[in-house]
Amino acid sequence: MKTLAVIIGFLLLGASASAQLIKNYDLSKSLAEISGLELLNDTTLIAFNDGGGKSRLYLLTLKGEIIRKVDVLNAKNKDWEDITIDDKFIYIGDIGNNENKRLGLKIYKVAIKDVLKKSEVSAKTIKFNYGEQRSFPPVSDSMYFDAEGMAFYNDSIWLFTKDRSNPSKGNTRIYKIPTSPGDYTVYCSGYTFIGKNGWWRDGITAVDQYNDRFYLLTYDRYIVKKLINGKLVTVKTFKFNSMSQRESIVVLNKDSIFVADEKNPLVGEMKLYNICPKK
Repeated sequence: MKTLAVIIGFLLLGASASAQLIKNYDLSKSLAEISGLELLNDTTLIAFNDGGGKSRLYLLTLKGEIIRKVDVLNAKNKDWEDITIDDKFIYIGDIGNNENKRLGLKIYKVAIKDVLKKSEVSAKTIKFNYGEQRSFPPVSDSMYFDAEGMAFYNDSIWLFTKDRSNPSKGNTRIYKIPTSPGDYTVYCSGYTFIGKNGWWRDGITAVDQYNDRFYLLTYDRYIVKKLINGKLVTVKTFKFNSMSQRESIVVLNKDSIFVADEKNPLVGEMKLYNICPKK
């Protein structure tokens, strides 16, 4: 969601290009706040808007054209931020918590087969809270409980938080959440370093997992990390040629990655980018 700090960040920063753009596509105004993107099958993407929008999923072509819309009847879009899937289900992360004071964080679970066939679907709910959090919000040097990125891996949903603390420690915390509906208290299972330049530069805005690697997106780059001896270690970092409100990433294959931009008053309209990492 847009804030003054994001706009200031766009004015101050740029980045040298390290990711080759293949093509870019305009997105419908219906996706002005696109904040979740996943590959549903070989020819279909699934997306949604973030907080305050409709509880609606959009099925897209690989060129970003809307095929159809699917409403999730028993879910509220408080602050939807990321989406991930397993073989049978879609997981919608209502996990945004900018001010670190939110109670009632949720992940909605929807059957893929229903989304492919119906215009209205029902969801089951996975509720969770952070076991370390005692105050809502916590003090300014302990603002660890906002998240915009998640990915399915090894039978769990991996959640990656933003460090909004002042001063920043530079880490994203990792939480593992069961996929079964229920009400869980989850505790940090690990950390991985991103950078100490503040949440608007080094905050994780989306995550995807492909071939045992995690792709962590920020506004100016994505970072590829691999699990080595139980820790996520940076393999490569790919910088974009500009700072932008990128909040969605999905890996099609090792040579093709989709990233989406929200509409922003400084950097323009919402876009879908198909990029190829440089070797």
